[in-house]
Amino acid sequence: MRLIKNAIKTIIAYSLHYSGLLSLIKNSRLRDRVCVLAYHRILPDAQVAKTNSADAIITESELFRKHLRWLKDEFHIIDMGELQAILLDGQPMTGNSLLVTFDDGWQDNFEYARSALTAEGVPATIFLPYNYIGSGEVFWQEEMLARLTQLNESEADSDKSLLMELAGIEAGADKALLRSAVTQLKVKPYAEIYQTLERLRAHQQQGSIDMKLDAYMDWQQVNQMGKEHISFGSHALSHRILTQIELDEARHEIVESRSLIKEKTGKEVDTIAYPNGNCNSAIEKIVDESGFRLGFTISRGYVAKDSNPMALPRFNIHTNNSSSKPVFLCTILNIF
Repeated sequence: MRLIKNAIKTIIAYSLHYSGLLSLIKNSRLRDRVCVLAYHRILPDAQVAKTNSADAIITESELFRKHLRWLKDEFHIIDMGELQAILLDGQPMTGNSLLVTFDDGWQDNFEYARSALTAEGVPATIFLPYNYIGSGEVFWQEEMLARLTQLNESEADSDKSLLMELAGIEAGADKALLRSAVTQLKVKPYAEIYQTLERLRAHQQQGSIDMKLDAYMDWQQVNQMGKEHISFGSHALSHRILTQIELDEARHEIVESRSLIKEKTGKEVDTIAYPNGNCNSAIEKIVDESGFRLGFTISRGYVAKDSNPMALPRFNIHTNNSSSKPVFLCTILNIF
């Protein structure tokens, strides 16, 4: 069924593109609005199958290079400073404007996205979860999947038993089922998530899980990219969803991340992307009072002059919704 749906989408996308209708839609929808893209990971094809990250945050590196060329052909590329000037300082908005952003600060942003951005002369902003940059730590989702995968592939009865206890899965399951179990944990209290992770760590041999592929940049790399028309914003401290923790904890995550990232980069930190895109009026108020000028979600939509600057929409981009220029444009133009 999914293959049929994708085939239908592809037919529609190519029909719209080669008929010229996509161009008309673009000029209409972005006449006085800005499109903001949210990328996460940029990986070579050989590494995609090896990562513990979800497909919905991965863009294949050669495809990403094509994206940048397509974007330059179709849009007026702006940087974060220009978006701030448009929304907050009354500067005029150029039609078909588009901004590129990244969440999380993955190591592959430095290894693969950086060279493509530099070669194509495209500016970007990367939102950093402070606690992970240069720490050697990884997000709980990637570590959890890696550890469940090890249990799943083991022949030991103790491993099979623990997999069933923690995830309700029999050994030998496919990766999609393991990933689904990890995704379901996202709605659980963080104390429960970390308790599960600690049980896995205690059960498995120290150092038995190789997480190098799912690592984050260090501060030297951040500052190197900062010299190359790439700016940085906050993604809070611990990447916990701010609406799922106590308000005082959320305030600490927001306020401290701003000052600590500024301390590491020597530059003002005026923008924040909410972990998982989640915010509410209370979080937005804290962000505003903390000195941030713009806040970003991952709700689909465009930025207009009258948009709430503390809850700006973005389009999440990954390989599966951008594999060809017509499909990529249909995603950006909110057709699919």
